[in-house]
Amino acid sequence: MRVLLFAHPEADFLEAVVYMGLKDILGDDCVEYPHKLSYHGQMAEYPSPYSHPVWTPDRSGTHPWERPALEAPGAVGRTAPFAWMPDLPGRAWTGDEVLGALRDRAFDLIVVTPRLYNVRDLREFRGQLGEGVLPPVVLMDGEDYQAVRWDLVDDLKPKLYLKRELVERPGDSRVRVEPFPLASPVPPRDPVDKEIDVLFLGGQTWPGREEACRALRGALGDRFVGGVGTVRSYGEYLDAVARARVVVSMRGYGYDTLRYWEVPSFDTLMVTDPSPLIRPHPFVDGQHVLQFGDPGHLIHVVVQALQDESRQRQIALAGNAHLREHHTARARAAQLLSEASK
Repeated sequence: MRVLLFAHPEADFLEAVVYMGLKDILGDDCVEYPHKLSYHGQMAEYPSPYSHPVWTPDRSGTHPWERPALEAPGAVGRTAPFAWMPDLPGRAWTGDEVLGALRDRAFDLIVVTPRLYNVRDLREFRGQLGEGVLPPVVLMDGEDYQAVRWDLVDDLKPKLYLKRELVERPGDSRVRVEPFPLASPVPPRDPVDKEIDVLFLGGQTWPGREEACRALRGALGDRFVGGVGTVRSYGEYLDAVARARVVVSMRGYGYDTLRYWEVPSFDTLMVTDPSPLIRPHPFVDGQHVLQFGDPGHLIHVVVQALQDESRQRQIALAGNAHLREHHTARARAAQLLSEASK
């Protein structure tokens, strides 16, 4: 299997996690175009696709946004490497190389996300090659909104639509839509001493977060650590999660958050709000995680978990094992390849 990922310059959690997994499985048979510098350990600056809507690609050389930081005059966008993402190997392909490989049918699958730059690149190659030459297309939608991009379905005619925020499968026969949430980019690590009883760290991306933190602080005092807006580096955040007995996860702008997958990456019990999303191999309440309804119920669930250390640890370890089997970057990429092969 050889996969061509049409990348875009902006930060994209789902694209990055899946790219990590595809590189792990396929190695050099996963090619991204254009070469995304932030996936290879470099800061990138680029002309915004919203402020600079017109450009002419030069397929024989570098892409308009494929330049290191400070070398793109007038650049208004900037993307740094994710703290959790390793510096992945892979050479930069020119547009002519990609065009030639597509013409020779050297790729088995195209993966594209619904962003302006990369969709435009795909359209440009399609215009050069004509209909019927491109391999099957998978549209991978990692956006916070729940609507399916039917305009892109009609335009790109994908074989498969993978949707992060999928609440229900649409009854439309134009494309098969499957749930495709984020996954954990965090590798296994050895357990450490549990020094924090209950932890929440996150931004104010949903009003219920502040309400829940107030309830936790009022009921638990200094046994509760963190809160909304608490700033830590990513490494410090992961260390805190590893040292916590219980970590609370709540939705943000979307229902699916990276935190939901980071917490079970450790031997730490996740207490989470329920989600309407369809997820493959979901965590089961009382088996892999604990769920809460309102702030009062949250306090009840957390206090019970702290009082029953044996059950707390049993569920935490089961959640970690379930995540390692079904919800790592490699597992999510394998899901994509499996669904695309149907």
